[in-house]
Amino acid sequence: MVATGLGRDPMTGCIMADDKWWKDQNDAMVGCICFKDAPLEHEEQMRIMFEAVSVTNERSFVPSNGEGGGQEDDGGQNSCELGREGQVPTPPNVTPTLGKRTAPLSPKGKKKKTFRDQCMKRLVEAYEKKAESSNNSATSNVVDSVREEIGNMLDQVIKDGAEEGSDEHYYATQLLIKKEYRDVFITLKTSNGRLNWLRRAWEDSKKH
Repeated sequence: MVATGLGRDPMTGCIMADDKWWKDQNDAMVGCICFKDAPLEHEEQMRIMFEAVSVTNERSFVPSNGEGGGQEDDGGQNSCELGREGQVPTPPNVTPTLGKRTAPLSPKGKKKKTFRDQCMKRLVEAYEKKAESSNNSATSNVVDSVREEIGNMLDQVIKDGAEEGSDEHYYATQLLIKKEYRDVFITLKTSNGRLNWLRRAWEDSKKH
């Protein structure tokens, strides 16, 4: 921040600069424009990590971990000594780089799931379990109601005089499992009418 000569927005903590400055910086380092509206994360920890190797242009002192590091720039003194000896200093070879500066590549890997992703996954799983339970319950209720309806009709057949084991009772157990026969049976009003209908319906079913 000191090296750029810019300030910091007191509200957002972002670098205060115009759009042209951000465009130039993004051309030099693609992707850095994302910090225009979002402050740098973990800035204090990064400052501690890179404090020994950062350069802010405040002084000519360059930190170094090696021996002899941390000395002020003595280029003037060296030039005088070389001049007295009749030697001309040779500039270092510098290879110019063309094009835009590329951003460092980060290793690809699976994106770590956030707390919100985990909550959404749990909600979806809970909804699926609830839906499955509701479907099973609805199916069970339908089966139970049909079984109850057949049981009531067989009780009526017994009351009409067809005991368990009789031909009419057996016909009823085979015919009344189908809805079309139950719909007709429930409309009959008398015992003889129901028993006679069971005999004829059974004979008709055997013909087909």
